[in-house]
Amino acid sequence: KAELLYELHRASECIRLFEIKYGKTFEEFEKDLKSSSENFEAWDDYMEWKACIKTLNTLRKELQEIEDENTKLS
Repeated sequence: KAELLYELHRASECIRLFEIKYGKTFEEFEKDLKSSSENFEAWDDYMEWKACIKTLNTLRKELQEIEDENTKLS
């Protein structure tokens, strides 16, 4: 569980850093990116940011499953 919490923190920090860098949420960034001219750095960041969000969601699901299992055992 500790390793999972560490990975959750890393994914959250990744997202936070992109939000700071671009001054907007992923959804806002994605909308602006798709309506602008090609910017390879922004597209690279988009792919990494999207992966961080996917990782965060997967880890949250895993944590919830662990917590649900612990509740059943209590």
